[in-house]
Amino acid sequence: MKKRSGTSMYDDELLNTILAVFEEILNTLKENQTHDSQYYDSADVKRLLNISDSTLFRIRKSQNIPYVKIGRKIFYPKSFFKDILKK
Repeated sequence: MKKRSGTSMYDDELLNTILAVFEEILNTLKENQTHDSQYYDSADVKRLLNISDSTLFRIRKSQNIPYVKIGRKIFYPKSFFKDILKK
């Protein structure tokens, strides 16, 4: 690392520590993106059940399927579908 004028070794060590922490955070975030989620999004459910947008909407409004809305996106728990398929 290039030494800047007016900085001490302490500043360089602090900077290196901060960069190492950020690198570890980025690696953790990348790992979490590859792990399997506990939820399906609407596209996944439509593909899984081979249904249309309007059918999924009707099922959701009839309260026959649990869902969570986060912002404008709707998620469905995978456990619900696993339980249904076991029956």
